[in-house]
Amino acid sequence: MGQRVGVVGTGYVGTVVAACLAHVGHQVVGLEVDERKLGLLREGRTPFYEPGLATLLTGGLDSERLRFTGDVAEAVASSDVLFLCVGTPSGQDGHADVGALADAVRVIAETVDGPKVLVTKSTVPIGSGRWVEGIVDDAQPADLRRRAPVTVVSNPEFLRQGSAVDDYLHPDRVVLGSDDPDALERVARIYEPILQQRLNGDAASRRPVLVRTTLASAETVKYASNAFLALKISFANEIANICELVGADVTDVVHAMGLDERIGARFLDAGAGWGGSCFGKDLSELIAAASDHGYDARLLRAAKSVNGWQRELVVKKVRRHLHGLRGRRVGLLGLAFKPGTDDLRDAPSLDIARALLAGGATVLAHDPVVRSVPGFPELRIAGDPYEAGERADAVVLVTEWSDYLELELGVLRDRMRGRLLLDSRNLFDPAKVRTAGLHYEGIGRANGVGPA
Repeated sequence: MGQRVGVVGTGYVGTVVAACLAHVGHQVVGLEVDERKLGLLREGRTPFYEPGLATLLTGGLDSERLRFTGDVAEAVASSDVLFLCVGTPSGQDGHADVGALADAVRVIAETVDGPKVLVTKSTVPIGSGRWVEGIVDDAQPADLRRRAPVTVVSNPEFLRQGSAVDDYLHPDRVVLGSDDPDALERVARIYEPILQQRLNGDAASRRPVLVRTTLASAETVKYASNAFLALKISFANEIANICELVGADVTDVVHAMGLDERIGARFLDAGAGWGGSCFGKDLSELIAAASDHGYDARLLRAAKSVNGWQRELVVKKVRRHLHGLRGRRVGLLGLAFKPGTDDLRDAPSLDIARALLAGGATVLAHDPVVRSVPGFPELRIAGDPYEAGERADAVVLVTEWSDYLELELGVLRDRMRGRLLLDSRNLFDPAKVRTAGLHYEGIGRANGVGPA
């Protein structure tokens, strides 16, 4: 028998959580106060691109295990456990902005009609579990606190955009943190189908590990995990830059490194650097949290610095090859911060485009799923990759969509005015680019490879 679950906030994380928990058999209600998003979700449509999510949404709605509402009281009354999936963007001081989360907790606390468990799924500053408990205590009258106690469990998310559904249903681990064993056990029961890999007929796979810990430790796990992945990518980029100086090829170097099981191959791809809503924000929060205690997290700051440099490096390479940017035309292939999503938050492509435009270049970009860039009218969007390359002095691959491997490079060359293909993700085979009559430049590779 499924449990009664509420999901507060239906952005990238909340929509996946709601759809997946309904998929494994729970009765789920999603709370969304934005009328436009609420209307889309009720129709089984997602406000963003995420492979496989629309199918789960439709299945949940059709089975009546999933519904969406804009009424806080209805969502709270229909749930015993509420997952808080409210956005926590990075503030100017590096700390996460938890204003929206505080508002949501306060409204829930004022509305509760019985014992509830609040699960912080949003990425929140370390120590937020106790902070949430304080908001609840302040918002509830004393008699309500006795009749309708609210406990807090931390359950950090580790979803990757482009594979979020699979990540949620088949995770490596489920981390739960609480100082209340009973509340922790209630949330663990919600995850039982996932922990046992009993997923409505889905093929069984390796069972995830359940990690039970304290509130503070669970909150720290998310930041530490993302910080390490960001460090790993920045390390690969640092090695790539050294490879260019000494004449080595970073693709060979990191391949050999990754064969060492202590290191592993994942997140060792050199290129234009990481982006998205998590790595930069989580690094900033962890750096700020350390600073609050008088500690300078120099390694984490270095990871951010290297990442910013990689974006600048792409522009420097274009400028060097074209002997300046003024009056030049540049085509960008890929806008989303990574393949498999339409998310533009902290996308390297936008920083690169802004720098090219500031230097006097004309920029025309293409992406398989991104059709517009709100707030960036200067950036023109092409209907296909060949249009992005029309009369271009250079074409820059920014996002490694596999679609671009299907490009007819000879056709692209004929549409271009220049011959430079700058592969900032090392996606293409340099020999094939060269055979097509283009000048290949990658990141950390044996660059300067001209036409055959």
